[in-house]
Amino acid sequence: MGSRDKRKGGLTLDLAAKLAAAGLVDKKAAEEARAQKAAAEKKAAEQKAAASARRSVASAKRSAAPAPASAPKTAPAQSPGTAAGLAARSRDEQYAAIRTWIERNRLDRGSTPGNDAGPHHFTTAHGKLARLMLEPDVRRQVVDGRAGIVAFMSNHGLAHAAVPRATAEEIHQLFPLWLRVLKNHDGAGKYEEKP
Repeated sequence: MGSRDKRKGGLTLDLAAKLAAAGLVDKKAAEEARAQKAAAEKKAAEQKAAASARRSVASAKRSAAPAPASAPKTAPAQSPGTAAGLAARSRDEQYAAIRTWIERNRLDRGSTPGNDAGPHHFTTAHGKLARLMLEPDVRRQVVDGRAGIVAFMSNHGLAHAAVPRATAEEIHQLFPLWLRVLKNHDGAGKYEEKP
């Protein structure tokens, strides 16, 4: 494949040389175009190498960090702490970031609740009754304020999840009405104002 690329480049250079010899293209312009192309290829290669190096470093950091054998659900996950940085981004980027936060931090994992799970009722921003099926330990966290229930834009529309308090507060900074349940938080459970 490398020899093919060389031949391709050679054909391009030969074509430029032929055009310059025929007087259709200025020799100086052909050389400048060649130099620009070489500089662009060099810059692209450097960017690709830098991106690869960043991915390698990130991967090494992830693999070097000791992973807990089994993290209990009662241990609060760390807040992403980037709501301020997301405020200037587009709505789609904000939705995607919050989806990622939810995937990493949600406490009500699993599509099928266990036998001990029970409903936890709350109201949506439109005043409608909703519920999440929560395991007893997650429900205790919601009741005592270590966790909250937030709305978020899933890939299928508006959904709800139980998340640690810090994550719920971050989401509230971006979308105040998405904070549905959080003990001792003034912004929790607000309703959308009707025009």
